[in-house]
Amino acid sequence: MGDDFDAIVVGAGFAGCAAAIRLAQGGANTLLLERGAEPGTKNLSGGILWGHDLDPILPKWQEEMPLERHIISKRFGFLTRDKALSFEYRDDSWDRPPYNAHSVLRSRTDAWLAKKAEEAGATLVSAVPVDRLHLEGEKVRGVVQSGEVMTAPVTLVTDGYNTRTTIGTSIRKGDPPRANSGQQRLPEDHSEVGVKEVFSIDPSVLEDRFGVDGLQGRAQEWVLGFLPPGVMGGGFLYTNRVTLSLGIIVQLGSLKGRGIATHEIIERFKLHPAIEPLIRGGELLEYGAKLIPDGYSSRPDKFWGDGFMIAGDAAGFVFSNGIVIQGMSYAARSGILAAETALEAIKAKDFSARGLASYGERLIRSNVLPDFQHFEGMDRVKWNSRIFSEYPEMMTGVFHDWMTATPQGPPSLMKAGLSSARAAMKVGWRPLLQDLVDAAREV
Repeated sequence: MGDDFDAIVVGAGFAGCAAAIRLAQGGANTLLLERGAEPGTKNLSGGILWGHDLDPILPKWQEEMPLERHIISKRFGFLTRDKALSFEYRDDSWDRPPYNAHSVLRSRTDAWLAKKAEEAGATLVSAVPVDRLHLEGEKVRGVVQSGEVMTAPVTLVTDGYNTRTTIGTSIRKGDPPRANSGQQRLPEDHSEVGVKEVFSIDPSVLEDRFGVDGLQGRAQEWVLGFLPPGVMGGGFLYTNRVTLSLGIIVQLGSLKGRGIATHEIIERFKLHPAIEPLIRGGELLEYGAKLIPDGYSSRPDKFWGDGFMIAGDAAGFVFSNGIVIQGMSYAARSGILAAETALEAIKAKDFSARGLASYGERLIRSNVLPDFQHFEGMDRVKWNSRIFSEYPEMMTGVFHDWMTATPQGPPSLMKAGLSSARAAMKVGWRPLLQDLVDAAREV
């Protein structure tokens, strides 16, 4: 009995849509399944789209996709309860096409990408919550939804980190079990939770506050150093055309037993003296939350096997080295690579793990896996509790003493030096030096 399709793609985000477009362009009879009512309704990201990973399948995407603003600068900094310390990188080359990065709203971009997949020849079906992979022995042969089986010799899993299709299977056999249950769960210490709000704001007010013209935009990312001890998280603020995207990302395991919820964290971030003036007067339009993989440590046990490949968030392909955060670019790239592998397998009629092994080779040649492997140790650096407590206080305290006049006299470098020494002693010289060595090695 023949298969229903040449390939099935589960999830119509950046990875899934890019894969479906490439498959259809290659002549494959492709089914693209989306759990949401329509593509984009359930997808969430910060979101800054970096790079040019869509170029191979959509050469004119920067001109045609409903993008928000092209990013001309990136600010990174630390917030304490009442202080902020940051640096900004601006690059004039970012202000010329082809642009380096764009702010995006996923409800618009994902719908556009799904339409492009349909135009290329893929079949899109929305509102389909896939229950599980369809197995014939150990081989994946499609998907199951509400008891109905849809078959294909190769299935691409691109339905996000909290994937319904691989959790509880041998593909993620390394995940820990749930309490009082034999089911698996995602590892808390290698997972993050993101919460985002979008505010409408008058474009002229936005441009004045952020110092941008036309479709220029800015990105800000902050270490939150004002949270309860042990809670580790960051915040972001991105400019869109007529809205602002604001949100937080928190290490999931650090919330346990700390007495604070994510909605409290995002409220504190919004009310911070360095953030509140930038969003003042904005009207809340929408909000959402999602689970985020913590890079290479969140990867499944295998990226491919008999009859399947995994790409995007579902594969853990979200990159963060503490300063740069990228997810959509790796999703698009890995989706295209999986599609090219599938086209090769269709031609060879070999959908075994060996026949799909060139996916791993493509992930290496394209620098997807090398990027994640190279920064695997970054988790120990970026999720160091001192970065979210002692160090923001230490750095802002030093600058305060260095630059603040008092009745006893003007600012003093000597006073700042003494303040720095006291702060370092409070942290401890040994952990301070170890953290510096770890950061130097990884960065």
